[in-house]
Amino acid sequence: EEVMDFLQLKHLANEYAGNLSGGQKKLLELGRTMMVNPEIILLDEVGAGVNRTLLNTIGDAILRLNKELNYTFCMIEHDIDFISKLCDPVIVMAEGSVLMTDTISQVRQNEKVDIINSCSLGVKKGEIVSIVGPNGAGKSTAMKAIFGLLPLRKGRVILDGEDITFLQPQERVLKGMGFVPQNNNIFPSLTVQENLEMGAFIKKESCNEFVDYIFNIFPILKDKRFQQAGELSGGQRQQVAVGRALMIKPKILMLDEPSAGVSPIVMEELFSKIQEIAKQGTSVLMVEQNAKQALKISDIGFVLSQGMNLFTDTGEALLVNKEVRQAFLGG
Repeated sequence: EEVMDFLQLKHLANEYAGNLSGGQKKLLELGRTMMVNPEIILLDEVGAGVNRTLLNTIGDAILRLNKELNYTFCMIEHDIDFISKLCDPVIVMAEGSVLMTDTISQVRQNEKVDIINSCSLGVKKGEIVSIVGPNGAGKSTAMKAIFGLLPLRKGRVILDGEDITFLQPQERVLKGMGFVPQNNNIFPSLTVQENLEMGAFIKKESCNEFVDYIFNIFPILKDKRFQQAGELSGGQRQQVAVGRALMIKPKILMLDEPSAGVSPIVMEELFSKIQEIAKQGTSVLMVEQNAKQALKISDIGFVLSQGMNLFTDTGEALLVNKEVRQAFLGG
């Protein structure tokens, strides 16, 4: 009971473990490990597949276990923002070799540990382009760099023929970029309609026309327009996030792990909507862990590994490429 209380799982004591969310299962696994009072706890990608809210809860639990109960942790993790709040020294490895051991701030500044190297990505008007690859390949980092959330040491970002490399993210939105991050992508305390209206903050004219446009794409949101977004299911929240990004009628819509945390049925529906959006002329660039499903709807696919392009081809060709199938698609 003490362990459940410590990990905020006491209210789920009589629930079947299989019914828990991904984040709750991670907490349960951590609690089970604590039952033997180990000298060290090894965590392998504890943040994988967990939404940001529960990831913060897991991080808080790890910090409390370390500070209050003196547990020692050794973690493998590709989410550098997550570990930046937890870890003292960080060991950076590539191809089995240690690149450096230092603090998070020093690691971020060191050019030896650039996550993206010699990587070229492109998407044409009305195309769906997917970036796939293993965890830690640099997929989400590439997306954030394109949107201006991370600085580029080398290279350029070109949108519709214009060099926007040095523009801030908000300036890139004005140029026609819509971005949906994997986590924290809605305002949970605002209604569905208020979330959508927030996406049109740069528009001087009335946004009613744009709201109706989103409701035509995602009809379920019209039925829930006055409901708080935080009360929606995972799939519906993702529709709100995508809808808000579409409120400016962007030239390119960038999606970071759009299917994360949703059921296969909801994922299929969401991918169908993405195809509909592209057919209306909006370019779509998405990072996706569900590589097979993403490549099925993609005109072009980029396979990244260790921050570099390994393969670039049509989605259809990559699905039947023997090397890609064996290395990244499960054979």
